[in-house]
Amino acid sequence: MLYIILGIIMVFLAWMQAAYGKMQKFKNEARTQWVRIDSLLQTRSRYVLQLLETAGDYGLDAADLLAELFDLGGGYCKSDDREVISAQAEAATPLIDKLLALAGRSLDIKDDPAYLEIKNTLQEVEEEIELQSERYNHSIDLYNRHIETPSLRLQFSLLGAPHLKGIHIR
Repeated sequence: MLYIILGIIMVFLAWMQAAYGKMQKFKNEARTQWVRIDSLLQTRSRYVLQLLETAGDYGLDAADLLAELFDLGGGYCKSDDREVISAQAEAATPLIDKLLALAGRSLDIKDDPAYLEIKNTLQEVEEEIELQSERYNHSIDLYNRHIETPSLRLQFSLLGAPHLKGIHIR
């Protein structure tokens, strides 16, 4: 009888360990995706700041827009909090779109090779951010669904597994 009870306990502990390992796998996948997004947001920020400098050189009539984007650091802030970084990036995206549209209407700047190079590279970075954001959000969804599995919910609440939030740049 004792062996049966020990066997049941061992099976239960193995099942819980497997569930915890799966949760860690999803969390690590999300962390890996976040590192990629963070790097892309830093790159985007550098290009946005170059774009601001180029727009300033041409005297683009958008002082408020330029100032707001500059205050946002081009859409990136150094922080350990993913939500802070995400919020700053999300706030900068429509401003970047407005700046590109405004610059596209300016005859002087839109023919500048430096501007065209920055614009094209920035668009490539934006597309990559969108792709990586989708992958990140998918990893977050898998993680959140796993910790909300009815048979595992109690275990993960005892472990303090928090729900993670996705990022929505576009």
